[in-house]
Amino acid sequence: MNDRFLQALISTVQRTQQSKPSEGEMITLSETVSAAAAFYETIRNSLEYDEEHLLRRNAIRRILKRRWGEESWERLGADLLHELIWARYLPNKGIPVTAIGDISCTLHKYQPLFLRAEDLGRGRARTIAWLFDLLSAELEYQLCPPLVEESLASFCYQDLKFRLEWAAHSVKSEDHDLQLYLAVHRAIMKSNVATLRFRLFTLYYPEWVKSPDEKVRETVAGHLSDIMEAVERQIHHPAAHRLFRLIQRQAVAYHILGDLVTKHAFQFEDLLADSKHFQKEITIACTARYDRFQTKIRRSVLRAVAFLFFTKTVLALIIELPYDFAVAKTTNFYPLATNIIFHPLLLGMIGLTVRIPEQKNTVVVYAALRSIVGMDEPVKLRFSPVRRWAKGVPRTIFDVLYGVMFIVSVSVIIRVLKEFHFNALSITFFLFFLSLVTFFGLKIRGSRRELVMFETGTNIWSILFDLFLLPIVRLGRWVSMRAPRINIFLFFFDFIIEAPFKSAIRLIEGWFAFLREKREEI
Repeated sequence: MNDRFLQALISTVQRTQQSKPSEGEMITLSETVSAAAAFYETIRNSLEYDEEHLLRRNAIRRILKRRWGEESWERLGADLLHELIWARYLPNKGIPVTAIGDISCTLHKYQPLFLRAEDLGRGRARTIAWLFDLLSAELEYQLCPPLVEESLASFCYQDLKFRLEWAAHSVKSEDHDLQLYLAVHRAIMKSNVATLRFRLFTLYYPEWVKSPDEKVRETVAGHLSDIMEAVERQIHHPAAHRLFRLIQRQAVAYHILGDLVTKHAFQFEDLLADSKHFQKEITIACTARYDRFQTKIRRSVLRAVAFLFFTKTVLALIIELPYDFAVAKTTNFYPLATNIIFHPLLLGMIGLTVRIPEQKNTVVVYAALRSIVGMDEPVKLRFSPVRRWAKGVPRTIFDVLYGVMFIVSVSVIIRVLKEFHFNALSITFFLFFLSLVTFFGLKIRGSRRELVMFETGTNIWSILFDLFLLPIVRLGRWVSMRAPRINIFLFFFDFIIEAPFKSAIRLIEGWFAFLREKREEI
């Protein structure tokens, strides 16, 4: 592969390291007010299990949804920046005042699209939500452009485009580039659906982010439904998840390359010339990645355990306890305590026991990087369709056996719970949360795929798990995908607390500004 793409990555890192801070007047807000707003944001985010790198974009979307249409674009742009600085998603005294005008122009640009969405009837709510995804993603890119990450993703895309062999007929040849582009952004930048919508939309309309004229805005607004359909068809392509898994297995090598370029931006060619030094630096970078991963896992698991414990306690007090007194006529609190404590402990045990085969994986990463940077011959990757291991009558038999496994597993659990005097409601809650906890616990454990480049083998415990608990996990996946996605606690924060709280913060900030003005007059 031509090394010009690698050189483009190095040049981007060099420019960012040499960039000077913005000049001119900066937005300055009260640190006291910011501390209160940041504390609120921390409490609120503890109730929403999401990736940390998505929290700022989520906050932008939440603010826009709450404030959209209230005031002028300039006022909304100023308030948006103020709220983000209060919550410490943006640095105080680090954002130029001129950013308010830039943000206002972006907000105004979307007005024809929202007006078009209002006329769509049944599809109105879905389209407005889709537009808020686009707008919040564009604003985050505008405020904090991920230049290095984008450059790394571009290098990864070009490298994999050269090395990837398509054996899956389920992906049309004209969709190859788009599907690879989406898979790379999912794996390298960990983009969620909202970000992917914006990136794909700007591929269709690259002039949109360059101050589009009235004709472009009218064109996009007039074809909004068709654009949405085309974007969603690519994002939810049947082969998208399998391709993402293939690329995700390679992602750690590109991330380590990004770490090395960042660390040795101006001596990277010298690093490549010394293979022993190159290997040593890879080992150091891998170890740092492993340590950050373990820290992130612990933080995520502890936050999820705390949220689950809080949720289970509230449900026990408002549903299970009254049911025990009024319907079951029992004073046995053992099932109640078990339902509160067991599932958070199980989630903690599943999440905190994640391990990475560090030494073996580092060797694989080193070999992959030698191929990527051109020290060795490039290794081809093959994307092939999923092989169905059974069809016809054997498939039917396997499906029946799988159903029997589920019935047996649930029956055994119910029998054990009844021995400990669980009533019907307690059993239902236990099974419901057991399925969700095992599903989300395994998703947490599965996040190690971000670092491990090879398939780990099976053992007796994994076989037993597949036999008896996999059906329960599949139930948790089914519930998580189909249950109403309403978090009553987040609803309380977002619609009951946030608006008056932010209004109070704004009033206090105005009072402090008034006092500063009076002090300067003296």
